[in-house]
Amino acid sequence: MKPHMTRPAWRVGTACGGLLLALCAGCGGERASGGDSAATSAAPRSMSIEQLGAELDCEPQRRGKAADYRQAICAAPSGKYLLNTFESGRAQNDWLEHSKMYGGTYLVGHRWIVVSKPELLSSLRGQVGGRLVNAGKSG
Repeated sequence: MKPHMTRPAWRVGTACGGLLLALCAGCGGERASGGDSAATSAAPRSMSIEQLGAELDCEPQRRGKAADYRQAICAAPSGKYLLNTFESGRAQNDWLEHSKMYGGTYLVGHRWIVVSKPELLSSLRGQVGGRLVNAGKSG
């Protein structure tokens, strides 16, 4: 019988791979203190990978599409970003919960998450809204 990954294991593996790529590219930023930040902006709008790329002035390079989310790398003039869009709020919450174990800072909007350096996310937040989430690395 051929071994296979379950859906949650595949999701964690893909999230881990994307985050490791971002960290290796210098996008991990500082280690955050943990928990959600209190800072939120006006209600963020739903956006596609292409719309997020347009806001960043970059051409997203897709990394793949799972049943419930899409992921792309974007090298903008301001820096590098990992862009994620989700089919549902549940898929987004699952991805975020699994990704928090790796630490980092995320800009979380309506069915999208952007990973980059905290200062880049703060600037992008002024353009697209969302809330900054700081995830402390566990372990």
